[in-house]
Amino acid sequence: MPHGQHFYDKDGHKRTQIRIKWWENPAQMTYRTLSIIPMDELPSEPLFKNDQKQNSYYSTDEPPVFFGHYWLRGEPALYRDNICCLDYSVARKGKLVAYRFHSEEKLRNEQLEYV
Repeated sequence: MPHGQHFYDKDGHKRTQIRIKWWENPAQMTYRTLSIIPMDELPSEPLFKNDQKQNSYYSTDEPPVFFGHYWLRGEPALYRDNICCLDYSVARKGKLVAYRFHSEEKLRNEQLEYV
């Protein structure tokens, strides 16, 4: 986040960093749109290259990647056909999610399994 800015998480802890959509081009994003968790209190100002430690992002032509520890909510769905988060907060009454991967180059929502 910009120097000196912060927000309070759901448990009241002061935070100065956010989990970001590392597969999005930061040059086209704001702090609010780059955050995984939607938060109105995040700045809607554009990001600048010098605000990012790394100026690259995971592009659409990269191989499929699976990740977790993002505590998503709602109905499981792919972010993109090569981006899949499997963490839908099962420890907090969310969904336990898996993906049936068969070495396909393009992921499909139909391959997501969850309870």
